[in-house]
Amino acid sequence: MVQVTIIRLIGYREWTETLGPDREHIIQRVQAQLHKELVNAFSRLNAWAHPLRYDYMLAITNGLGNNELTKIIKELSEYSPVPLSSGTYADMNPRVAEREAFKLAMKAASGESLMGGRDDGYVAIAHIDLIDSTTSTEWTSSYQLYEHVWGVVNQVRLYLAPYGGITLYLGGDNIVSIVQPTINDDSLKPLANLINARIGVGIAHSGRVAMKLATEALDILRSRNGHGVMMLRED
Repeated sequence: MVQVTIIRLIGYREWTETLGPDREHIIQRVQAQLHKELVNAFSRLNAWAHPLRYDYMLAITNGLGNNELTKIIKELSEYSPVPLSSGTYADMNPRVAEREAFKLAMKAASGESLMGGRDDGYVAIAHIDLIDSTTSTEWTSSYQLYEHVWGVVNQVRLYLAPYGGITLYLGGDNIVSIVQPTINDDSLKPLANLINARIGVGIAHSGRVAMKLATEALDILRSRNGHGVMMLRED
């Protein structure tokens, strides 16, 4: 099962409104710092994390317990302008796990971490690379490429939703989706053809290792100038 943790920034919108109209540069600076510390904190514990809207943040935390998660919340709170809480839930379907983790994060008090289940089973992450999208900037523009990628992100999101996909944009022409660990090559090949992409999938007992294997599979496909899907599984 996939163990998802949602971190909530309590009163974030209200905090932004106290900054006055010349506030966006302050907000962006705080968000960048939180993103950095979020990634550092969870990667040290073999997890994988990414912001969601910045007033909520997501982590794949297979194997981590409540004590470890509470310590991370305390650590991140030093960089947050508002109190934090978190919720954690495990399910075979990542979208179900995220939904239930969000409910727990909303119930949790300031500085509190609530768990609805712990699991150290497999998590699957698909790392998607659009083929030749970078070279297309020579005849379009950086912004048109950005528009194109966001359109593809939506296609990926809709395609992978039945597989529990939590789809996120990594930057450049890279997209990532946390999916059910039972997913197979045949399920993903039509997507690779639809969006002209390479898809590397990593399946492991932790988010960080799953992402590492997904990227390794992607690198192998690139080295072969290949198209399609490659899956790597932790022993």
